[in-house]
Amino acid sequence: MIKQQFYKRLRHELGRKWKSIRSITDWTVALYIIIPVFIFMGIYYRSLWTEELSMGETIYFGLGLLAFYVITYGRGVRSFFEQADSLFLISYPAHMQKLIQYGMTYTFIRIAITNVLVVVAMLPVLMKSIGVTKIQVVLFWLFFTVFRFLLSLLTRFIHVRVGKRWLLWITKNVIFSISLSFFGLSLFLIYKNPFYSILSIGLAVFLIIVLITEKLNYKNYFFKEIEKEKEESMRWTSGIMQVGGHAAKPSSSNKKPWMFPRSKKFLGKKTDYRIVESFLKEFFRTSSARIFYIQIVCISTVSIIMSPKWIAAIILAFALFAISRYARDYWTEFAKKMFLHLYCDEGKLLLLRWKADRYLLLPVILLYGIVILSHFYLLPAVIAGVIFIVWIGWIVFLP
Repeated sequence: MIKQQFYKRLRHELGRKWKSIRSITDWTVALYIIIPVFIFMGIYYRSLWTEELSMGETIYFGLGLLAFYVITYGRGVRSFFEQADSLFLISYPAHMQKLIQYGMTYTFIRIAITNVLVVVAMLPVLMKSIGVTKIQVVLFWLFFTVFRFLLSLLTRFIHVRVGKRWLLWITKNVIFSISLSFFGLSLFLIYKNPFYSILSIGLAVFLIIVLITEKLNYKNYFFKEIEKEKEESMRWTSGIMQVGGHAAKPSSSNKKPWMFPRSKKFLGKKTDYRIVESFLKEFFRTSSARIFYIQIVCISTVSIIMSPKWIAAIILAFALFAISRYARDYWTEFAKKMFLHLYCDEGKLLLLRWKADRYLLLPVILLYGIVILSHFYLLPAVIAGVIFIVWIGWIVFLP
């Protein structure tokens, strides 16, 4: 009975994830973006095996592994609890523990599969640049899998057991620093001598057993566990909505904003510019729009540094198109305000949208230019970067 209930909840969640992907992916997106990206990735991966790797590429892959660790750090182990399970909390404790065990098994399998992809992506660097053996590659995968499962248990334990937000923030950062040090030291020791993998994996397994024992004592933290389960189950959907460019409605909060805190007119006093400025302020004050903008800019900027020129050019073009498309959807919501229709007709609103697009893309293009300039003239690029940061800070935090 519990196994069927677990499979039912898992299928429902996977179905919701698939619908989230389908909501941003049609045949045109697959044909013109997703399929070419996979082809380019295959070509680049093959070039890593056929060509000599530079020190820069090794460093970039290491930074990519660190970024993957940072991104997945917040993901906790799953239990698949729901609010209705409170009816069985006292009557059927063994059933609830069985559901927890299924959730932990699912989490471990998911981590193991994703780590296979990570290790395969890192193989050219590990075997050609660093010179590890096949046995060490397997040990790296095994340790990384056990380590990430330990982190997922530890993360959920901290979120459920630590109540105060400030204490939670301190605890998470301390654990993050300690675990990162343990991860780096263990990889170094395994590289020097595979025998040390027994110590590293053994310590991780011991901590996993302790945390599993604590997790099975769920009764006092049942409702907190449900709250975290809801967040975890919606993490994928919310991420897809942000990365996929689903525009949120403009915020109407009465709280004093921390971006553009004053009402200074930095674009001018003309009506057209004030409308565009109002749109830009609402755009960046909306968390989902701001996160989407920053994600696209960061990923595309890193591609200039790490990727071959032709791949970087494609990514930059796509990034500019994605920002423009998202801004257009956001403008559609913004343009529904009644005061705009009192001052502007449809043609005027279209012209203002194009102006807003230009102002949104201007900082991005300047940033791309500075990064490209750094490949040829480092000192002028550093000076331009400092000026750019001061300029952005003045616009965002002073006006």
